[in-house]
Amino acid sequence: SQMALTAKLIGPVIDEKEWFNWCVSPIIGKDQKIHIFSGRWPKGDGMEGWRRKNAEIAHFVADRPEGPFKYVKTILKSDMLADSLTMIAPCNPRLEYVDGKYILLYICQNPSKPKYMRIGMMTADELDGPWSFAGNNDGIILDASSDPSEWTYYAKTGVNNPAFLKIKGKYYVYFNCSTQPHVKVRNNYGYAVADKLEGPYKLYNAPITDNISYIEDAQAFMVDGKYYLLTTDNFGRNTGAYGNLILWKSNDGLQFKLKDAKIAMGTLFDYWGTEADRAKLMKTPNLFVRSASGKLERPAVLKINGKPAYLYAVGDVNLEGGSVSQPYVLR
Repeated sequence: SQMALTAKLIGPVIDEKEWFNWCVSPIIGKDQKIHIFSGRWPKGDGMEGWRRKNAEIAHFVADRPEGPFKYVKTILKSDMLADSLTMIAPCNPRLEYVDGKYILLYICQNPSKPKYMRIGMMTADELDGPWSFAGNNDGIILDASSDPSEWTYYAKTGVNNPAFLKIKGKYYVYFNCSTQPHVKVRNNYGYAVADKLEGPYKLYNAPITDNISYIEDAQAFMVDGKYYLLTTDNFGRNTGAYGNLILWKSNDGLQFKLKDAKIAMGTLFDYWGTEADRAKLMKTPNLFVRSASGKLERPAVLKINGKPAYLYAVGDVNLEGGSVSQPYVLR
């Protein structure tokens, strides 16, 4: 894609040595500053801390898309959720502006079902808040189906990685779902639709992506009347290259076909340094490495004047030699 061929790596946008910052979602505020909501957790909790009670969603702000971004405040943490038996560890924010309101989509863990996730929503008139839980279920707007005839009933990890679009007066929440082995491809995207922003949302009973292997982390957006999903290709079996991002294209936003997709972005190492630089970096003591490929995860697009202008994503390698994850921005 044009994104992949013209991208320039600017650098890290959040530098917190005592926190893992993993999921970032940018938006231009009414003040014309760039605001990021980031899913983060303390360094001491390790890489899997996103599942634990110390995970939170924090607000950062900068004057420019390139940063530097400064911490403002924490927006959501476990003890703000209504029921600690079924809701902890808010993470994976998606920040949007629709109908004059800011919306924050997030996931949380359901401790009563280990590794099972749910999707929640908060709304606010201003990015600084106050933020309120949407709907009539303490913010939870989406769970996997309890009906055995529906495809999400077989979800192993619930529903997660939300994205959002308003299409022709209806509200769509896209979600990732992994299902049981009897399904040929066990991980796809689907959607739920509502007539009102805060729901109730009804699950569409079929996957909407025809990926042949694992994907996650979608952001949805519209440009020039076309609808797009930006996802990972974690293991490279969809694009043919390990760790690429995928740009899915659709005429209606309701079905996304691999034949219409392109490589959205390569890995960090496609845009940074030389082979020698990479080899030297990988020898750094205590370096954060989740994947030596340097793949990008949790991609998010910032549009300026209606066009995608910047991509934000976390790197599976810390390019500065640090021991925690960092989100990066590419122009």
